[in-house]
Amino acid sequence: MNEQLRLLIDLQKLDSIMLSTRLTMDAIPARISSHEGSLKNAEAAYENAKQQLASLEKKKKDKEQDIEDIKEKMQKLKQRTSEIKTNKEYQAQLKEIEKTEKGLKSAEDEMLSIMDSIEGTSKVIEIEKGRVAEEKAKIESMKKELEKEVLRCREELKRLKEDRKKLIDKIDADIYNEYMTIMKAHRGLAVVEAKDEACQGCNMHIPPQMFVEIKTGDKIIHCPQCRRILYYLKSEQHQEVGSQKTASDSAIASHY
Repeated sequence: MNEQLRLLIDLQKLDSIMLSTRLTMDAIPARISSHEGSLKNAEAAYENAKQQLASLEKKKKDKEQDIEDIKEKMQKLKQRTSEIKTNKEYQAQLKEIEKTEKGLKSAEDEMLSIMDSIEGTSKVIEIEKGRVAEEKAKIESMKKELEKEVLRCREELKRLKEDRKKLIDKIDADIYNEYMTIMKAHRGLAVVEAKDEACQGCNMHIPPQMFVEIKTGDKIIHCPQCRRILYYLKSEQHQEVGSQKTASDSAIASHY
């Protein structure tokens, strides 16, 4: 195989790995944000439960005052009973007392209902508080793991850049400049396989005579359609290199 073509194939593999690594790093903030959404939901539920409890506590306080007022009214009604002189006034007084007793029972029933709601809401608050703590712990744990991943990616990129520089030093300047122009035009993919008489970059059919020339690997040949640099893999090479290309292409495609 032409030495420059071989170097370009290696450079493309290396650049694809570098792009995939950068994409991994770029995706980390979104991964954190997706988990922060769960935390925000838990915090919102926790705050909502606390607001409900505050509202119930106010209702409880108001209802306690209502009950005190009703009891005070009841006491005054009973005190006035001894002062009543006519049977008509007495009957009216009994009805008023009965009405007040019903009001007191109703208020006490409402108080019991409020107390039940307070108990239930207090339990919800404890649950939501625990969920907030759990989500925070998850995020902290994930951030630590992602920090390790970022460090690994940075170290890998540093190594890859060094390997890339060594490769570039071996490639003719004009050929490298042409490679970079194609890279920018085609989403980071300048060198692709020619397979089954088709360019694997744009799926354009390759003329039979050109395909024969590509298979020899004696010179750098461009796709007539997309201008990518083409190379041919023998059957014993195809499985290993082809799987690497697929992984790299998938990472590039996901970015665009």
